[in-house]
Amino acid sequence: GLDVTLSDLEVTNGYGFQLAGGILNNGNLTLNRVIVSNNLMTTDSGDFWQGGGGIYNGAGASLNLIDSTVSDNNSGYAGGGVYSFFDTYVLVERSTISNNVALDVGGGFRGLGDLVIANSTVSGNVSTAWHGGGGFFTDGVTDVINSTVVDNVAPPGTAGGLFVGTFTEAAAALNVTNSIVGNNPDFACFLAPFGSGPVSLTSGGGNVFTDATCNRGASDVVVGDPGVGPLQDNGGPTNTHALEPDSPAIGAAEPGACPATDQRGVARDAACDTGAYEFSP
Repeated sequence: GLDVTLSDLEVTNGYGFQLAGGILNNGNLTLNRVIVSNNLMTTDSGDFWQGGGGIYNGAGASLNLIDSTVSDNNSGYAGGGVYSFFDTYVLVERSTISNNVALDVGGGFRGLGDLVIANSTVSGNVSTAWHGGGGFFTDGVTDVINSTVVDNVAPPGTAGGLFVGTFTEAAAALNVTNSIVGNNPDFACFLAPFGSGPVSLTSGGGNVFTDATCNRGASDVVVGDPGVGPLQDNGGPTNTHALEPDSPAIGAAEPGACPATDQRGVARDAACDTGAYEFSP
């Protein structure tokens, strides 16, 4: 139940059994310019509440991840990067979730609460058993805004990108606005009404997709190549995918929904770009 802020810190090479390879949060935690990397969570018998290779957000907890990186963590069950349990809130802002691995679902994220991913990058995460290389979301509302979700992987026939579903009477919703969701085989998005509760996948417009599974809106585009460079240091506190000069994401965002700056802190143009990176010629 404590309010805790950690700044300018690296949490690495940690180990957790059943929960939290790196950080276990049961309060209100803010991470500023923190790196959570190369942590490991294992279990002897997986259950749905187990996971969190990098960070585990316990029931009722809140997490603010600002200008931070969660990378190269491994979960022996769900949520390779971040696992957030029931009745939780997570804000991911100007941060990168990359190259995390889950042996169940949710390579980048496993969310059962409310989550906002804004001006952030979700890249190269892997779910080895089922859906959600980038994220596996149930029982809450997930908003993805001006973010770049690319190169995440899940088994063939599943969503390498973003999964939203319900298995009970609880509701789940995924809203995607001004974001790149691309190169996530086999499906960018997957809507799963497996329970009796309502589940929705909604576009807020201004998106660039590489397939038609994310419920395309009128101002979205579906392309073969989103035109992004490799994940690397392009300035700012966290790694990003720069837009290539011919990227269809340039000028494609809904300007009224754009943050003032991109993930690096660079000011966005009036005709702002889709994704976490603002292109400068």
